[in-house]
Formats: sequence, C-alpha cells, structure tokens
Amino acid sequence: MSLKARWHKACAETIGSKLFWRIAVDHLSIERELVPLIERHAKGRILDAGAGRLAWRELLARRSSHYLATDYVPAHPDLAFTADLQGGIPLRDASVDTIFCCSVIEHTPEPWRVLPEFRRILAPGGRVILSVPFLYYLHDAPHDYFRFTRHGIERLAEAADLDIVEINVSGGMAHAFGQAFSLVWAGLFWTRKAPWLVTLPAAAVFSMCRMLDRLDRSGLFAQTVNAVLTPKAPGTARPAMPPATAAERPA
Repeated sequence: MSLKARWHKACAETIGSKLFWRIAVDHLSIERELVPLIERHAKGRILDAGAGRLAWRELLARRSSHYLATDYVPAHPDLAFTADLQGGIPLRDASVDTIFCCSVIEHTPEPWRVLPEFRRILAPGGRVILSVPFLYYLHDAPHDYFRFTRHGIERLAEAADLDIVEINVSGGMAHAFGQAFSLVWAGLFWTRKAPWLVTLPAAAVFSMCRMLDRLDRSGLFAQTVNAVLTPKAPGTARPAMPPATAAERPA
C-alpha cells in the first residue's frame, strides 16, 4: 500500500472522531482556529456546505437546532442532499442561520459563484464561517483549482454583498513543512492499535511549528485564511471596488 493510500486509510478510520484532529499538523491547526469561530458564531439551522464525510458534524450539530450536510458527491449516507455550491443549493432564500464551509471552494471551478449562493440562502443576521487554503499542498487532484489570499476573500465577500465580521490567517512556512512530515509519518506508522505512534509526533511537530511561525507576524506564508461573513444590512450602499493596481493587472 502506498503512503498516500495509507494516509487516506488513517483519515477514513478516524474521521468523525476526536482522533481525526490529532493525526496531522494541519488537522491540529485548523481545529485550533475554527473551533473558536464555531463557538462564537454557529447557531440555529446550520448548513455544512461541502461536508464530505462529516468531519465537523459532531461539533456543529451540538450548536444547531437543525443540522444539514451537503456535498457535490454522495460521500456519506447521512448527507441531506447533494448540491453544486456554485448556484444549485436546493434551499429557500433566507432559510439557514449558519453556513460552515471548510476547505471546499478551492475545489469549485468558479468559486466566485459560491458566496452569492450562500448570501441567497442566509437569513438576515446569519453567518458564513469560511476557511480556505493559501500556502497548501495539492490535494484531491485533479479537482484542486484555486488558492486564496485574505484580500481575495475580502473582494469575493464584497461582490456577494457580505460584510466581514472577522478574518484571520493561520499557519505558516513551518506548518507547510510540518504537514509534509506528518503525512509521511502517518503513512508509515498509522495503526488503529497504536494511534499514539502518529498522534504524539504530530502534536510535537505542531507545537514546534507554532513557535516558528510566530516569526511570520504578517502572515506572508499563511496556510489558511479563516473568515466569518454576514449579509450587509438592508439599504447599505456597496462601496465601489478599488481598481486593480498595476501589480494586480495581468501582464
């Protein structure tokens, strides 16, 4: 069995459990960043958009009056429905209170269509909890199309009539190398009988990466961008988007 296959096996055997968040550096990192956002903002009728195999279900369902999960493909029997997030979510306008979307829109061919669809189904005062990759390894090829900066998310949100409640970046260059190490390590040593062979090294590397990445205070080498968005208040004028600078224009 290849290292990649063994890594996927480790994920398949742990997803949906707390152990899943302990087997790799990026799992530890993204849980640390998103759990506080979920605790502060997730409520009511929650849509887990791009839910896959329901890694976040336990945490989201605890804060939800009604939890719905969707994905483009039927990756899990408990998905409520399959849907294209680029304009094909079969829900009424203003019908959900929270949309959670983690590491998903980079896999959509036209990600600029996703946030307007979220805006359509989001109730007034609702929240989108969004996490997207920036400095991140190729995954789910060939359906891995985009990476996003903080500024890119700000522009996409503005175009979709969404305000930013909070936005931050996480991880860094050290995390990128640490994640590469933990993928290989899990591929070599994962076993359900002794998960500590993977979880203890992952925790140690994660702690070291966090210390090193504090040197990158500007987030220049961030792994992910995490944002909470909300619909603009009725009557709020949309400010004109600034023109692209010379550096942003295509050559």
